[in-house]
Amino acid sequence: MVKMNIPEEILKWDLSARKRFVESLRHGRVEMFRARGMIVGCAGAGKTTLLRKLQRKYTEENKATETTVGLEVHEDLFEIKDDTLYDYSNDNEENTHIARFIRHNTEEEKMVIKGIHLHSSRGRKLISMTDFAGQVAYYACHQVYLSRRAFYIVVIDMSKGLDEEVRKYHTDRHNPDGSLFHSWKYKDYFHFWLQSIQTYCDDGKSDTNHENTKVKGSIHPVILVASHADKVKEEGLQKMFYEELESSLSDEQSLKHLISPKKYIEVECPPKALEPKQLEIIECLRKCIVETVEKLPQWGEEIPLKWANLEKVLLRKKQRKTRVTLKQELKEIKDADLPRDKDLEDGLQFLHEIGQIVYFSEKELEKVIIVDVQWFVDAFKFIITDENHLARIVSKNIWTNTGRITDFELTDIWEYTGDSSYIQHKDDILPYMDKLGLMTKIQDDLSCQTYYIPSMNRTELTDNCKDAINKGQKTSIMVFHFKTYLPHFFFFRLVVNCFRVWKALDMEFFCKNAAFYMVKDASHCIAIAVNKTSIQLQVFTADKDMDLQSECVIQIRDTVESLINEITQTFHRHIEYERGFSCTDINITDEDDEYFLRESQIVGVKTITGKEKRPCPKHVLRNPHDINKYKMMQFWF
Repeated sequence: MVKMNIPEEILKWDLSARKRFVESLRHGRVEMFRARGMIVGCAGAGKTTLLRKLQRKYTEENKATETTVGLEVHEDLFEIKDDTLYDYSNDNEENTHIARFIRHNTEEEKMVIKGIHLHSSRGRKLISMTDFAGQVAYYACHQVYLSRRAFYIVVIDMSKGLDEEVRKYHTDRHNPDGSLFHSWKYKDYFHFWLQSIQTYCDDGKSDTNHENTKVKGSIHPVILVASHADKVKEEGLQKMFYEELESSLSDEQSLKHLISPKKYIEVECPPKALEPKQLEIIECLRKCIVETVEKLPQWGEEIPLKWANLEKVLLRKKQRKTRVTLKQELKEIKDADLPRDKDLEDGLQFLHEIGQIVYFSEKELEKVIIVDVQWFVDAFKFIITDENHLARIVSKNIWTNTGRITDFELTDIWEYTGDSSYIQHKDDILPYMDKLGLMTKIQDDLSCQTYYIPSMNRTELTDNCKDAINKGQKTSIMVFHFKTYLPHFFFFRLVVNCFRVWKALDMEFFCKNAAFYMVKDASHCIAIAVNKTSIQLQVFTADKDMDLQSECVIQIRDTVESLINEITQTFHRHIEYERGFSCTDINITDEDDEYFLRESQIVGVKTITGKEKRPCPKHVLRNPHDINKYKMMQFWF
């Protein structure tokens, strides 16, 4: 029986889609030797400088490195040859020859030549790189790229103490003031990146061999690079930095398995050319990347030839500066041997899952394909941080803190970029941003359409919000407690998704960690908040004369839980949570670790007839108090 290296994504599709995939392979197949690397870390860690060194651009050591804005995608940057990396995009002779040709040809001829280049890259072992900005404002769009299919280079500045607050440094690049990252330390960001990688990439599998497939198992493709080793040397310090990093990870976090001293490298970032010893270290890093890439599950996987043709057509469109294309346009192409009907849908879904395009098959989105992912992410980047055009907007100090921006301001920003395609495709971009939880329309004032960007909101929960909950009837706080890790920006996606179901109670009540909605008939109001470990939910009425209805409360509970489950399904590793309650009457945004009681701790306990109160099982010795089972669970069941 012929063994096939089937992409893992395909194995998760339904039976009919898997059958179509196998049938498509019979009409031709190609092996894919391509990988994508993600360079992540805090602002000022030296990520872009490191990338230059990997490209052997040592002559630019004296040149100041520009801050990465948003993220930069370098397609097919490296080629693997002789167990090391070579700069395929610039240094490859064939590319140089093609580039020389392109400068002297018409636009049509350029496209033909680039088409030849695309064809010639097939069969090569190529690596693309994505250089992530360190500023927290961009973290919301990282979900577009974080993937099981990537390997990760986590860069940490070893000249800084793990317990130092990051906001003290590089304030021009990194300004988390007022955000959820306000007082984060260097170790917090280190944990954040490992948790993000585990969430989006780790399936928890051990190495397995399936009868008809080659599955290499869970690889944990993380390379740690400690930068600025020269500063540590200058200060005469001896640092066991890897041991510090490892000891900062608690057993409860389940992150230690992601790192290894075998994939840990210390590099210098001097303002001069590297010495021979450091050149050797950079070469060791190149070889470490090659070794990591060649162990990735998707390395050498087989896909249908028609899917490869589809990818080539979309790449050519992107090179022609086509940002968005319609699925119908692909159907009308006759001479490229593309997949058709449901096979076309399968191919598009696969290209989305490997990060080549942005595409969802839902009714509202299925007609449109985002061909240029970098362009799409830049659309979000321009909205949130580009000071050049934000300086022209009078209300910028308001919306950059509240996350609310008018349609006029949004249009003004995109027009100022000089790229007319943003306005041209505005109606295509916004639904995708909504789907990804980046921003959404607020239907509060039809005369002046407004959008809400949750990740931009830096306001605190006000006393007015607390008073609104307390002046009517209210339920206890239901807690969705995440056992190991609540992914950052999970809450922002939930906030956006809730607008599908309910209207905002009052946008002034929306803050960085809470959102307030109301049901259609305004009989019940909903408060949803986030803390380090939980999503918290409370239902209340506008005043004491309005009664809470259990039927409505249960419907709200089921809706929120359904939306939470929908979001968790987008992660490679299923994020588990427990449902329960706070054992005391806390505010909606208060931390719950101290007060969380699992539902089973309450439901399964019998109370003495006529007495609903009993000692809190979590506070028997320290701060003992009673809980009221009836009051805690009333309305929710």
